[in-house]
Amino acid sequence: MGPMKAFPAARGMALEDSVEGFWERFAAHAQEWPIAPEPFGSPILELLTPSGILHAFDRGFTPAPRSPVRVVLHGVVESAEPAEAGGISHLGGGRYELRGRVVRALERGFYLFAVGSPEVLFVLASSQPLEAEQPLAVRLAPPLMAFRP
Repeated sequence: MGPMKAFPAARGMALEDSVEGFWERFAAHAQEWPIAPEPFGSPILELLTPSGILHAFDRGFTPAPRSPVRVVLHGVVESAEPAEAGGISHLGGGRYELRGRVVRALERGFYLFAVGSPEVLFVLASSQPLEAEQPLAVRLAPPLMAFRP
């Protein structure tokens, strides 16, 4: 495996018009996961997924969700390279590396990405095209976000 290919920042690419708008666009790809209790008012959701614990910035409409919670996990791709093994690695400081596959393109610059079995789904934004069904390791810019109603 060679070095990861770094992608230019997604400048000029509208990632979201509003929390509500993002949820409406991608709610079909939401999944329900249990969450660990967090202090009231915490901006972080601790999601308990089959691929491990994910700490995601809460982009919900209301505070203090109850477990389980239905979320669309969203990240911005910083770099990508071919990969064989699946999984999720927390790189520290809100950074994650996802090893999985692009299920399909959703709309310009957005891709549905699956990790593990059972699959944990992510809606990824990328300034460069990502090829469907190819196993990839993608590094995300912080923070990983969790959109919820």
